[in-house]
Amino acid sequence: MWREFFRWQFRKYDARWFSKGGIQSQINFTAPVLNTDQQQHFRNWCSATTGNAFIDANMTLLNQTGLMSNRGRQNVASYLIHDLCIDWRLGAAYFEQRLMDYDCASNWGNWAYIAGTGNSQARHFNVQKQAQLYDPDGSFVHAITGVLAL
Repeated sequence: MWREFFRWQFRKYDARWFSKGGIQSQINFTAPVLNTDQQQHFRNWCSATTGNAFIDANMTLLNQTGLMSNRGRQNVASYLIHDLCIDWRLGAAYFEQRLMDYDCASNWGNWAYIAGTGNSQARHFNVQKQAQLYDPDGSFVHAITGVLAL
């Protein structure tokens, strides 16, 4: 249903989805500008070296396999957008390059959903709480990275 919803929304709003404010504001296609710290944070996020074991395990999985669970996608997106304060479009573009199951409308629609530039308010996940809920014994992190994170 979500895939069909996002496809319908892409037909309705067209290229606005690629704008900084998505469908929530005026069109702004200016390229994201990152300061030096943000550039380093983005490189760390891409290379799975943020220092957050749960985020790094999910990004390692994406980088090695081209796959990631929906919950993982939401967590790494929220972390990039809300914790690192990086333009959501960079994350969407990175996923576009990496995902084996890439679908334009689903990818950009879900990133806009987390950023609050799509059909709803922003979603800010507490990544530590998410890790406790979905990987309470650290087995996912350990299986992916070889590091036991409790």
